[in-house]
Amino acid sequence: MSSLIKLIAGELNRLVKYKILPVSLVTAIIWIVIFLFLSENEAREITPLLIFVDVAAMSILLLGASHHLEKQEGTIRTMMVMPISMGQILTAKTIASMILAIESAVVTSVALFFIHGITFNYIVLLLFVAIAGAAHAAIGFVLSLRSRDFTSMLGLLMGYMFLFTIPSILFSFGIIDAKYEWLLMVSPSHSASHLITSAVTGNFEIGMVIAGCLYLTFLSAVLFKFEVYPRFKDNAVRG
Repeated sequence: MSSLIKLIAGELNRLVKYKILPVSLVTAIIWIVIFLFLSENEAREITPLLIFVDVAAMSILLLGASHHLEKQEGTIRTMMVMPISMGQILTAKTIASMILAIESAVVTSVALFFIHGITFNYIVLLLFVAIAGAAHAAIGFVLSLRSRDFTSMLGLLMGYMFLFTIPSILFSFGIIDAKYEWLLMVSPSHSASHLITSAVTGNFEIGMVIAGCLYLTFLSAVLFKFEVYPRFKDNAVRG
């Protein structure tokens, strides 16, 4: 347990070193500035989208940047000679990525309270953000491990967003009809978006919430076991 805590602390230190955590905080500050120019109703409507963007897109982007910077510095190869398991390394990296997503949700929630007096179920929101963050950390690992460098990773991310994230954003603006939402739940991004929106608005469709939680949890487990772990181990050995 102590080794895992040290690994997590090391991952957080690298997030600061690589300017990833500061970039995440700057993004949150941008959301705060936006809230200052919106009415209470407008802020409440756009909040799920802003948190979703941080969880679904920014988490993948920042994780990819961190992975390729570590690859350049040989950090992962160094970890391989330490008395820790590959599972612990991946767990620490995943938790660090989830912390980024949770940090954004917390900052956004605090800003909404002080600027517009908006409150919602914070425990449920953080739970849903953690579930969505873990799934998108797995997706971020897959995209990073399948790319040669950060530029090619960005190309894969754009492809992922075109297929899975943009439809969810279009749905949030009412461009895609609500009758197609169950079909959209196949997308990890939309499942995450639905969970976050439910927590912020307080409107829970129990069937979809349960389906979204189970789907994202199952997806995380499958990706980490059959895609991320083998590729990460192979990449670490090759350097």
